[in-house]
Amino acid sequence: MAKQHPYARVIEGLKARGRKNAELLTLLQFDWPVSRFVLEKISEYISDQICADEEPVIYEIIEGALIRYSEVVHFKEGKKIPDPVRFGVFIEALISETSRIMEIEIQDDEGSSWNVGSGTSFCEWYSTHSGGLNIYPKLHENEKSLRSVLYELITSEQIRSVLRRVNYEEAVVAGGMATGH
Repeated sequence: MAKQHPYARVIEGLKARGRKNAELLTLLQFDWPVSRFVLEKISEYISDQICADEEPVIYEIIEGALIRYSEVVHFKEGKKIPDPVRFGVFIEALISETSRIMEIEIQDDEGSSWNVGSGTSFCEWYSTHSGGLNIYPKLHENEKSLRSVLYELITSEQIRSVLRRVNYEEAVVAGGMATGH
């Protein structure tokens, strides 16, 4: 049996958690087919191997972003919310949820550690470490830098170009879209 790609496992797990997730994922991918790239990148980076209360934290991260996305999909006061704004809200929410939920550091038995701002995927880091792992709460040292790292990680040049063209890139990176669209 072939090993399943992290993206496939994460999407399968999200859909199994409820019909609303399945519907929102379908809507997002219909609205923005390039969203698959974003979801693949975040799934590969965080993976479904980091758990809290027996559940992969990646589910909570993506579900939070999907909820915010669903809030801007529909017309507001008779006006359609522009496509780039909707996708910008999703990207910003994904970064914000990742930053919020991943305020941790994971250490192996030898004291080597990984955190979300390391620039290395968790699976890549873990593959070179053996033994037990411990998870400790740890605030991010530089939130702005972390948001920039995550933005570069989960977006392609095509996505960045669209957001730049409509002057939303700075708001996405700074964290100003999900609540103030």
